[in-house]
Amino acid sequence: MKLDPSRALPHPLAAAISPGIFPYLGGSARPDLLRSIAAASGGAVVSGKRGARLAAQIPGVLVDPAVYAPRPPNDPDALFAYDDWLWRQQAAGVPVLLTDTPRIRNQDRSALAKALARWADVDEPTLVVLPVEAWWLRDGLPWLIDEVTAAGRPVAIVLLHQYNGLDTAGAVAGLLEFISAVQPVPVVLLRCDISAVGAVARRAFAGFVGWSAHTRHGPLPMRQPDRAEGRDESPSVFVPALHEYFKASSLPAFAGVGRLDVLRCGDPVCAGDSLLAIADRGEVDPRAGRLLASRHNVAAAEQLARRIFSAAEPRDAWEETCRAGAQASASLAEHGISLALKPWLRQWLQPPGKPVPVGLLLQ
Repeated sequence: MKLDPSRALPHPLAAAISPGIFPYLGGSARPDLLRSIAAASGGAVVSGKRGARLAAQIPGVLVDPAVYAPRPPNDPDALFAYDDWLWRQQAAGVPVLLTDTPRIRNQDRSALAKALARWADVDEPTLVVLPVEAWWLRDGLPWLIDEVTAAGRPVAIVLLHQYNGLDTAGAVAGLLEFISAVQPVPVVLLRCDISAVGAVARRAFAGFVGWSAHTRHGPLPMRQPDRAEGRDESPSVFVPALHEYFKASSLPAFAGVGRLDVLRCGDPVCAGDSLLAIADRGEVDPRAGRLLASRHNVAAAEQLARRIFSAAEPRDAWEETCRAGAQASASLAEHGISLALKPWLRQWLQPPGKPVPVGLLLQ
């Protein structure tokens, strides 16, 4: 969803891409689907070599090189061996280049400075991708602010984590302080979840919301469950009424306690239907279920963004939406479903120095 450029801070980046919320589809989307989603949303990000080929076919699509996987600490050439990704993006004709930054390890200020200098002599509009862990939004925040301010270049934050980096205590407050401190340098959130909407409501330039669990965070190695434990392969689904993502396999539980209202969705994909349709589709055809979940996640994020950004005070509208989701989750306890308030949501509801109201806490 594009924002009115007048709502954004003045910066030449706005001449290349519009501020707002857009989908991050990775590199596996079909060309026809990507074209449709990019047209409806006003833009999109794809990733990797296949993404570069897709972007060459569809105007306005950006390419995340996505080479930020952990590198061996003793590899002297871990940063920027050659300019393959620069050439691929230029060949695709993307409106904005995204740098090919590998993971910037905690406390490695020199790597941060080197990343911010990447392709500085290139004339095309460029976003410096910063794949960092939550440490940089806490203990490393002064360094991050100083280096980004000194460089003066637009940055795209990829928060590396096994699941959600904004679950880390203090991460949301640090992110908001960073956005405010480096203004008017544009800050973009790359591979994020719906927290990107809250960040843009608090003056981030743009956010790219992943359409699946894999594309909503920067990848770090995860412990894979043993086969005996049974791994839930169902897709994650954004439930607007609860302001949170849930596994499709868990959705029938809400219907089982008579809370079908929680599952009703009015985005253009669901058109007022129940989110149970995603779970049902996945049981018959897992691949089709994942695609339907992803399309719903994109449409629901855009619908949320439209509502927040059209409000007179987007910041207040975002906080009220977070509060409503927490309250809806709390109400489920009366029906035997106890949902703990997720750490990222708790942080959005907790101004610095103030506790979350007891009524919103579920343990």
